[in-house]
Formats: sequence, structure tokens, C-alpha cells
Amino acid sequence: MSKIIQSIRFFFRKRLKISSSFVYTPIGDVTYRPDFNEIDQYNEAINNDKSIMSDSSPVAHPMFYTKINWRITEKLNEYLEKPIDKRILKTIVHQSEHISIYKPLHANDNLTVKSKLWSIEPHKKGTKMMVKFDYFSGGTLLATEYTSGIFFGVKCIGKRICLGDKPKSFRIEEKPLREKHISINKNLPWDYAQKVKIDAPIHTNLEFARSIGLPGNILQGTCTLGKSVNAIIQMEQLGSSECISSISAKFTGMIVPPDIMTVRILKKTKSTIYFDVLNKKKQAVIKGGQLMKK
Repeated sequence: MSKIIQSIRFFFRKRLKISSSFVYTPIGDVTYRPDFNEIDQYNEAINNDKSIMSDSSPVAHPMFYTKINWRITEKLNEYLEKPIDKRILKTIVHQSEHISIYKPLHANDNLTVKSKLWSIEPHKKGTKMMVKFDYFSGGTLLATEYTSGIFFGVKCIGKRICLGDKPKSFRIEEKPLREKHISINKNLPWDYAQKVKIDAPIHTNLEFARSIGLPGNILQGTCTLGKSVNAIIQMEQLGSSECISSISAKFTGMIVPPDIMTVRILKKTKSTIYFDVLNKKKQAVIKGGQLMKK
């Protein structure tokens, strides 16, 4: 009965709105200094095999940048020249990720993050927004990240506006060369949120998740992708994440714990590994996955 009531409330809800012209709103620069403990906690959070010690390295995992961008995204109004409705920010669901790594990020590096709202456009499930992040240390560009999310159920006013080129994605439809199954326990969204500090009501507040039409608390997409990258490193015996020059993926489905995710390597070239990820229902939760080696 409660699910029926929630569905009725969702259908008759007052829709939030955002204009695509909001893309022109400047974001102030942000400084950040990751310490060794943060890097170690992140490695532990995405470790697939708890019997193996996490990689205790002063060099950050490439997916660590998603932790930094979330620090900005969750407090976006503190950096935006013009604030956005807080209720809109609570509805965001990760949609795609692209990270290019030029230099390694070390513990205690003094970072300056320069961010731009890169595009805002209508989406069948709400409004899609992409943000570009450039990570500098001592004037040297360490990485560039494009991340997009869906404001779930939020109506976009106006047509698509984009400030420049966006990363291209390619989907490979091949029989898997190899695959790895990873058990996702029901507490992982909370454990990941605690260790990595990437959280939103859709991940740890069941009532809120259902109120916007989700089937339940969903696993953070950054956790799914981080575990997938580690699985590929293990399957391909790449040694460590320091061999990676770029990561990209599109989040096309949800993992609602408890679940089992299957990371499938679909194709390999000398420099690139193409992959996807399925949940236990054999639904794709990540498509167009690409991992490029240095």
C-alpha cells in the first residue's frame, strides 16, 4: 500500500524546473589538498576483495577525482555566482563520467579546481547537466573530468545549450572476452558514503529515493565504476591504477543492493579496453566503458 501511495504522490507532485540558460552561471575556483588517509580510505572503499589489503599508495586512484568533484557538486551553491534551488540538487543521479589523467595526483598536492557548467539540456527523465573540471597543481594540469548527471524529474526550460565539445563515447556490442562477478551487499551505499563522502538522499534515504520514483536506494555510480576499473586491472594483470590514462563510461541502469554486478571485457586493443557492467537481472548498468592505458 505504501508503494501505491508513493507512486500517486510522485505522479501528482509539483515539478521542479531549471532553465538551460543557467549554464552560463560562473563557478568559483576551489582549492583542495587530499591527504594520505583520504586516498587510503578511497582505495579501501572500492576494493573488491576484502581479503586483500587495499593499495596503500600516496598516488591517488584515477577515480579519486570523482570524490573531489562531488565535494564541489554537493555544495554547488557555495561556488555558483547565482544559487540553484536546493531541492533540485537533491534529485541528481550520475549519468556519465570521463576522466583524462595527464600527471599523477599525490597526497598533499595543493590542487586548484577550475569548474564550468558545460551543458544543460532536456532529458526524458528530467534535465541533464554536464560539468567540466580541470585539476591543477602548481600550475600543471593533472586531469580533466567531464561528469554529467540527471536532475531526476526536474523539467528543463529551453533548448540544449553546450559551451563546447563533449567527450565522445563508443558502444561495443561483442561477446565478452572475460568477466568478473562482484557481490554488492545491502550496506555498501552507506559504507561508501562514509568512507568516500559521496552521498545523496537517493543512496541512503529510502523514503526520498522512492518519493522521486526510484525502486529503492541505489549504489553510487562512482562506486560501481571504481569497482569495475579495479576488476579490469585484476583481470588484465595491469599491476596498478597508475597505468591508466583515461576512464569513461555511461551509467544506463541501477544497482539496488543487495545485488551482483558483472564486469565484462568486450574488446581490447593495444591501448584501450572496452567494457560494460550488468546487474543480477542482466540489465546493463554501465555501457560504453573505456579504459585507456598509458
